[in-house]
Amino acid sequence: MWTRKDGRIKLDVEKIRGDFRIISEDGLRFISPKRSVWEWEDDERWLRSIVVDEDGFVVSSGWPKFGNYSEFKKDSEILDNALKNNEDVRFSHKEDGSLCIRSIIKDEVVFRSRGTFFGGGEEGFGNLFFKIAKEKYPKLLDPLWMRDVSLLFEYVSPENFIVIRYNKEDLIFIGAVVHDSLSICTWNQVEKISKEGNLNLVRLHNLPKDLASLLEEVKRWTDEGVVVRCNNDQTFVKIKSASYLFNHRKRFNLNYEVVVHIVEDEKVADKDQFINAMKKLDYDWETIKEAEGFYDRVLSAKEKVDNIVKTAEELNNMFWEDHDINDKSNPLIRKEFASFARVQVGYLRSIMFLLYDEHYEKLFNLCREIVLREKI
Repeated sequence: MWTRKDGRIKLDVEKIRGDFRIISEDGLRFISPKRSVWEWEDDERWLRSIVVDEDGFVVSSGWPKFGNYSEFKKDSEILDNALKNNEDVRFSHKEDGSLCIRSIIKDEVVFRSRGTFFGGGEEGFGNLFFKIAKEKYPKLLDPLWMRDVSLLFEYVSPENFIVIRYNKEDLIFIGAVVHDSLSICTWNQVEKISKEGNLNLVRLHNLPKDLASLLEEVKRWTDEGVVVRCNNDQTFVKIKSASYLFNHRKRFNLNYEVVVHIVEDEKVADKDQFINAMKKLDYDWETIKEAEGFYDRVLSAKEKVDNIVKTAEELNNMFWEDHDINDKSNPLIRKEFASFARVQVGYLRSIMFLLYDEHYEKLFNLCREIVLREKI
C-alpha cells in the first residue's frame, strides 16, 4: 500500500480495503475510516485522516491511529521496553477537545478537523480554527511556513468538550507530521516549531518510569490523562484516569441497565459476542473496556436467575409427577399447586406460577426485571 518514489512516501489508493471511505475532490483524495473499522493493520494506521494528491503523495495528515495502554499489543510492548530500558519517554497532557490539522494544500493554508476535507465549510470547525489563528497565532496563516508538515492542535473551548470543561477557546499545539517521510516530528522538533510560531505547546508531566506506578498515578487524576511518547517519539500510547473514564461512560449513557438491554437484545452468549455487539453499536474501545465490568455483573445476575428458573422447573415437574398435567384448568389442582408453591421464597414462587400458566413472555420479562434490579 505504501511505497517510495523519489525519496517520498506514496500511497496506492487502489489497495485500500472497503472499510475506509475515500472522497475525491479537485485532484485530491481524503481517506478516513468508516465507523465500523476496529481491526487496524499496521500500514492502515496512517489512514485515520489523511489527504493525498492524485499521485498518492501526502499533503495533509493527522496522527496515525494509536490507542490506550493494552489496546494495541505491539505499541504497549514498545512502551514497556522503553520504560524498562530507561529510554527517553515523554508524558504529554491528554487534552479533551477536537483535533485540528493545519496544512498547506495547493499553496493555501487549510485548517481541517479529523473527519473533514477542508474544515467542514462555513459551519464547520475550519472557520473557528482560522479565527483563533488570526487572533493568537498569525504565523499559522503564512502559506510559506511549514509547507511540507501538518501541524496538529487540540481545539478546546467552553462549548466544545467531551468530559473536561475549559475556561477559554484555544488551539493547543500537540505535534506535527512530516509528509514526505510520513513520520512524527520528534519532541525537539516540536519545541522548535512551537517557538518559531509562538504556539501554545502542550505541557509535559513528570511521572514515574515504573509502569505499575505510572498507571496507578494517572488513574487517580481528575484530568483526562496523558499521551506517552516513546520510540524516538514515533509510538504513542494513551493512559487515562479512572475519573475521566467514569465521566465519559456517564456522559454517553453507558450503565448497568444499558448493558443488560444490549445482552438481551443482541442475544449475547459470551464476552466475545458482547464486545462485537458493542462494536456494532459504535461504542469506542475505552467505553467497551469500562462496559466489561458491567457485563460481568450482568452475567453473574443472569446465572443466578437461570438457577432460580431451573429450580422452579424441577419443583413444577415434581408436582406433576403426582398430578395429571392435562388437568391444569381444574380449580382443585390449581389450589393444590398454590399451596405447594406458596412455601417457596423470593422470586421462585412467581416463576413457578408463570411456568404453570405457560406465560413464557411474562417469565422472560420478569427474569429481565430481576437482572435489572440485581437483587437476587
